[in-house]
Amino acid sequence: MNISLLLTLSFLVTAECAGGYQNCLERVWIFQSFLIDQQNPEADRKIGYQCSKWKENACEGNWVACRGRQGRPQRNFDDFQVFLGNRPPSISMTQAAYRLDGSLDSKQMATNCIWAWGDRGKPPFNFKGHKTVRDGSTGFNDLINRIGQINNDNYNKPAVRAAAGDGLFQNIDDTLTKIIASRVADHSCHLIPAAKDMGPSPLYRPDYVPPPGTQPDASQWRTVDWEATIKNSPDPASTRTQVRSWLDTYYRGPEPNKSAREYWQVLRSYKTIKDRTNRCRKH
Repeated sequence: MNISLLLTLSFLVTAECAGGYQNCLERVWIFQSFLIDQQNPEADRKIGYQCSKWKENACEGNWVACRGRQGRPQRNFDDFQVFLGNRPPSISMTQAAYRLDGSLDSKQMATNCIWAWGDRGKPPFNFKGHKTVRDGSTGFNDLINRIGQINNDNYNKPAVRAAAGDGLFQNIDDTLTKIIASRVADHSCHLIPAAKDMGPSPLYRPDYVPPPGTQPDASQWRTVDWEATIKNSPDPASTRTQVRSWLDTYYRGPEPNKSAREYWQVLRSYKTIKDRTNRCRKH
C-alpha cells in the first residue's frame, strides 16, 4: 500500500514535542486491546505475554502471561504497566482513569502515566514486542501491526465482540487516532527546524492549545499547513513538487534522516492499521 508522504504529514505537524504522551497513549491502546483479548479462551489469547528468556532475536524460554499483582485476580492498568516495563513507576499513583459511563479515559490515563513513569523529567521508555505479545519480536512496527490485526480479528469473533462490547472497540479506535496525532507532534521538534531550509516559507495554522491536563509536556501545538504553504506560493504547482521532493529526500532519499525515517515508518504503520480497521471489520 503506497501512502503519500505529504498526505501523511499534512494533517498535523507541530512546533512542540509531545514527549512521553504518545508512549503513554500507546500503553493505553495496548491495555484496551488486552482487555478485549482477555475475552478469548486462554489458549487463544495473544496480548499480555512476554518471553521469559529472549536471546539473539528469539524466545528460548516460555511465554509468560501478565497476572494480577498484590493478590488481585484481574490485571489492572497499573499491573500492566509494570508488566511492560518490568519495574515499578517512579511515582506511586493510580494511573487508570474512568469516564462517567465507566469506560477508560485514555487522555487522563496518558497524563497520569507521564507523571507516574517520569524519571527526573525523562519520558517513559519504549517497550519491545516480545515483552508485550505472544510470539512478538523486537520490531516496534511489527508490534503495531500485530496489535491492530488482533483487534480486527477479535472484532470479527461474535462471542468476543459481544463480551467486550462495541464501546471498547470504539475506545481503542479513538485512542489510535490520538496516537497518530501525538506521534507526529513528538517528531515535529525535529521536522520543523529542518523544513525551514526547504525553500518555500511554511505557513502555520492557528495555534492549538490542548485542554488543561491533557498533554502536560506539550502545552501548545502549533501546526504547519502544507497545503496552505503550496497554495499561497507564487507558483503552487512548482512549490508542490518542491515540497514533495524535499519530504521524499528527508525521509526516503539515498541519505535520509535516519531518525526521521524510522519515525515516519512508525507513523505509516499506525495509519495503515487505521485504514485496515475501516476495511477489515465485518459489520
